[in-house]
Amino acid sequence: MGAGPININDVQKDILQEIANICAGNAATSLSQLLNKKIEMNLPRIHFIPVEKVPEVVGGADKLVVAVVLQILGDAPGVNLLVFPQEDARILAGILTGKASINGVFTEMDQSAIKEAGTILSAAYLTTLSSFTNFGLVPSTPTIIIDMAGAIIDYILIELSAVMEYALVIDSEFVEAQKKVKGHFFLLPNAGSFEAILKAIGA
Repeated sequence: MGAGPININDVQKDILQEIANICAGNAATSLSQLLNKKIEMNLPRIHFIPVEKVPEVVGGADKLVVAVVLQILGDAPGVNLLVFPQEDARILAGILTGKASINGVFTEMDQSAIKEAGTILSAAYLTTLSSFTNFGLVPSTPTIIIDMAGAIIDYILIELSAVMEYALVIDSEFVEAQKKVKGHFFLLPNAGSFEAILKAIGA
């Protein structure tokens, strides 16, 4: 792929950071209401990377991860990807279900809970992004994948026939009591969608 540097000005970057901050607050509120317990999200950090470098963010192409994948339909098509290292995904599943994992295996209940959390987080981000851009962004039904990070990117680029160069990365951390869960939220817009988003938020 070999994407070149992306052109983004300070105003656009500040707005994207604000979107990420609002998203974190909305997602924490939604998860707290769902679980009836206090969930906090530390202020996220955003950055841009070429799509081929996505696996490096989560520990390398061979890193075993749990990912929630949603296609984005509407005015700025693309893919939404929420990735947790397996260790963090097990902690998150325990917080969501109230049960410890059995022999490190992700049960159907664990996977369902993580998928629901991924849907809530994705909806929070897309709703916030829509309010800033006035774009209609509609998420598809989520898919959960437990595999190596490199294989998940191959799935997105090949199976979903996605054509994209860049990913917007939002590094997030969930906190519940003494438990912390690190995750990575990726927005992977189709060719042309990134430019449309940057133009909309910079206008």
